[in-house]
Amino acid sequence: MDERLKPTLRSTAYQFTFGIIVGLAGMTSGCWLAWPATAIKPYKEGTQGFEVKVSEISTVVALMDLGNVISPIPASYAMDAIGRKLTLFITALLHIASSICALEANNVFWLYAARILAGLAKGIVFAVTPIYLAEIANTEIRGALSTMFIGFLNIGLFYDSIIGSFTNLRTMDIANLAVPLVFTAVFFFFSESPYYLLMKGKKQLARKSLITFRQVKNEDNATNTLLETELVAMQTTVENDMKNKARFVDLFSTASSRRALLIISALALFQRASGISPTIAYSTEIMPKKGGGLSPNIYMIIMGFVLIVANYAALPLIDRWGRKPLLLVSSITTGLTTLTNSVYYYLERETDVDVTNIQWIPYACLLIFAITYSLGIGFIPSTLVGELFPTNVKSYAGSISAIILAATSFAMNKIFYGVSVSYGPHYMHWFFTIACFICVLFTYFLVFETKGRSFEEIQDLLHKSVGKKR
Repeated sequence: MDERLKPTLRSTAYQFTFGIIVGLAGMTSGCWLAWPATAIKPYKEGTQGFEVKVSEISTVVALMDLGNVISPIPASYAMDAIGRKLTLFITALLHIASSICALEANNVFWLYAARILAGLAKGIVFAVTPIYLAEIANTEIRGALSTMFIGFLNIGLFYDSIIGSFTNLRTMDIANLAVPLVFTAVFFFFSESPYYLLMKGKKQLARKSLITFRQVKNEDNATNTLLETELVAMQTTVENDMKNKARFVDLFSTASSRRALLIISALALFQRASGISPTIAYSTEIMPKKGGGLSPNIYMIIMGFVLIVANYAALPLIDRWGRKPLLLVSSITTGLTTLTNSVYYYLERETDVDVTNIQWIPYACLLIFAITYSLGIGFIPSTLVGELFPTNVKSYAGSISAIILAATSFAMNKIFYGVSVSYGPHYMHWFFTIACFICVLFTYFLVFETKGRSFEEIQDLLHKSVGKKR
């Protein structure tokens, strides 16, 4: 039986505190995801000193995802070369630079630069954070801890939606600058991942890191034995994974790695093809101006709050019910929500049906979407990235996942606005619906459960699963 230090109240609190601090990097990315919902209108109207043309709006929105496509592979090399911690520090510098570009903007090219820099940072955050959190967490809370940064992404959405609705754009840009500054000041005091330190042969530093994250205060014989057992297990895992120096192509070299890559790649694609990115960026532009009882901007605030509550409500469920059941329920209900939206917009644009009395439907669907998306499809793909791969290729897998997330978001954001304005939002919502239901089938037949399993047990399960198919 695997003997490890069990989580205590002290160690759990410390690890979740670490998750909160790391989550500030995700929060800043969330701010930049929400930024277009507030910024599009004043720039379109020319109230910021210059005017952004309608044809440039989708480019401004989508360029964040272009930056997001570029950075994950360099991030995968950086996190193994200079460490998980220092690589995350780089995201703070990029986020600070992006806010400065937005504050100093006097033409659209400054906005392009701001969005690309924010995207570069987001790609690193999504590549590094799930792995970093999974490596420092106790097995019993790994799923919840690895999921936290997605919650902070939603906190960033909520934060920007509130500030953008009740102040001006410049104030919002200053508020966005404050978050990475706080992250930089506080994150400095936390430890590097023990797995990374073992990769570099720094066993004593790895031991100190493990003691810190497990909050071991009294090293009696029993505690020392369990600590050394866990450290030896980590060392064995790292040594087994690092026997052959990892290359990017090693992701494809074994049947088990290929299956794991298929799982995380497909789930990343389905996550963004469900419509989350354009829903956040463009809802204030396409929703009916009447029917919800409140303004679209207020609904974006409510959506941000619902995303936070739903995400954190799902945290205890991921390690109680498991990844697969939550993913199935989330994909089905999200698909039904986008289906309802597509029917409404079809009736509005393509028929003579009077929709005046049902204009509340898109508003209701917006909030229901926030709940159903947050229950599984919105965070489980990132959790699995930190669980399914050996140490030597884990960083590359995180990069692949981040690139697919970014590329899909780029396509959705670039296409959505033009299609919705020219032909109607229902076409894109049909697409979102199909993606969700394909995700249901994929999850049911190909995704397996990782709840409560150590990294070693997950690798054994992967090898057995592909072995049965031979």
